[in-house]
Amino acid sequence: MVRGSILGLLPLTLFAPGAVACQCQTSFAPCHEVAVSDAVFIGTVESISPIFLSRWNPTSRASLQSLTAAYLDAQDHPSPAALSRLKAAYLSSFRDPSPEDKQRLQAAKTVLDVTSVFYSTLNGGMRVRFRVRKVFKHEGDDDDDKDDYFEVSTPFGDCGVDFQAGETYLVYADNDESAGILTTTACTRTRRLTEAGDDLPYLFYYKEQRDRSTRIEGFTTTDERYQLDLNKMHDPTSMKSPVPGLVLELRSDSLTRYTTADSKGRFVFDGLGEGEYSLSALDAEYPAKQNVLAGPQRFSLEPKSCALQVLLLPKHGGR
Repeated sequence: MVRGSILGLLPLTLFAPGAVACQCQTSFAPCHEVAVSDAVFIGTVESISPIFLSRWNPTSRASLQSLTAAYLDAQDHPSPAALSRLKAAYLSSFRDPSPEDKQRLQAAKTVLDVTSVFYSTLNGGMRVRFRVRKVFKHEGDDDDDKDDYFEVSTPFGDCGVDFQAGETYLVYADNDESAGILTTTACTRTRRLTEAGDDLPYLFYYKEQRDRSTRIEGFTTTDERYQLDLNKMHDPTSMKSPVPGLVLELRSDSLTRYTTADSKGRFVFDGLGEGEYSLSALDAEYPAKQNVLAGPQRFSLEPKSCALQVLLLPKHGGR
């Protein structure tokens, strides 16, 4: 699945991390993200190649300045010596080029040839080697626990994930069959593990208790036109006119659960099985005040699914 697109390709002299804009074509909540991903795992970054593309590499800026200076010199004062200096600056910056790029660099006869190799490296993005800590999903692998390492590619620029060596991440990745490698982008839910708390409850049930891996995500709002803002390619993260602080009551024949809407009016219920449910919005002071402000809203849950429920409250006098 295509998750994002890079807009524009800057000249070498303007190249800088974060200078390329990205537009995410999709954005999903955890359960939808798992469904469209080929691999979902927790892993610690062991290495990044080429390290030059990592913003956390302290030598990157100095190498970039040397590379840019050599490029301008070879462009403004073309000579075999200037071309050789440009090639040397490239190899000094990209100390681990692929065999193909290294061969193309050796064969380069013009500044344009070297620039082509440079952009080829950028287009290949960063290759990140992870030591696997936990696998939640890996398509085509019958034994997830046997995976010790994953190699993952991420594009250079704003569409890429800003991986850092030694840091641990929750990674959502797709199979790139042509390159034979997993890929991830900033348009997925890939993030540092310390920032992935909202995903982990769902992933626990998805891995350990599949019959209870249905999630409800919802909102409390007074916006009567909220359905006009829903986009099937982007799961909502907020609603207009949210009503925070309300108590949500979820009922079925076998359970009753409660949670509270956050500052965006958002709420989540995890660990649910298939069946018939009802959802109500109660006074923020429940159980001291047992006012039902919206609902009960009745619906069915499919097994191992995601459900969005929006409770519409009156604009006046609801609380």
